[in-house]
Amino acid sequence: MEKMVHKKNIELWNGISDVYHNFRPIPPKIITKIILSWLQTEPDVVVDVGCGTGLSTIIWDDIVKNIIGIEPNDDMRTTAESNTNSKHIIFKKGVSNETNLPPAYADIITVSQAFQWMDIDSTLFEFYRILRDGGVLSIYGHQLPPIMDWEIEKASYELRKKCDKLIYSLEKENHLIHNDKNTFYDRINSFGKFRYSREVAFHSVEKCTPQRFMELTLIHGSDTESVKLLPRTIKKEVNKLLELLNKKCNSEFEIVIPYSMVIAIK
Repeated sequence: MEKMVHKKNIELWNGISDVYHNFRPIPPKIITKIILSWLQTEPDVVVDVGCGTGLSTIIWDDIVKNIIGIEPNDDMRTTAESNTNSKHIIFKKGVSNETNLPPAYADIITVSQAFQWMDIDSTLFEFYRILRDGGVLSIYGHQLPPIMDWEIEKASYELRKKCDKLIYSLEKENHLIHNDKNTFYDRINSFGKFRYSREVAFHSVEKCTPQRFMELTLIHGSDTESVKLLPRTIKKEVNKLLELLNKKCNSEFEIVIPYSMVIAIK
């Protein structure tokens, strides 16, 4: 059996599924358009691996009849099931390098904002196994802070740096797998089995509130305990961002969310 992801990577998301579902961005529809332009046929099966609460799964609902979300965290998967009524979508427990799906099964495999937590080498072998010839692999994620007022962005970035420092110490202490997102394209190329791959950049425009902006800043890549600790340990940065949001923003405002994607064809 291939190397399994450390169980701490799965436990990382315990207890935050509702906050995650309510405040995370919903991937824009341009993602499906890009992937379908590569597939060149009508898709029958989409597999969304590390699907979390299903935000990245539901974007396929009006396109494909068979959609499978794979998620190892019980809390996340339960939230996904409770927020999805589509007859086309099912959620299964599994990990990225052991999906328990048949070979040459999927037309499309997607990973949204989760590849950094996976054991990349064994996961790519599993993806290649379950992807049919001509199938498409898409690994994508959003970048924070969102684009808006530069002073708010700067304050969010400074807070995020403090968050990352704390989170990194927790990751090191717990021996978590956390890969550098900037290496994804090179890792897929060095895998050497996909016929062609490239990087793509795009964006979405969303409505936001001060509360949601704070949640996007604090919960991005963090676990339950660090979220609880952040306001206490870095109160100065939290208060600075809150003050700027209250001073400069209305109760609702627009943000631009940048995305990047690595896409590959089998």
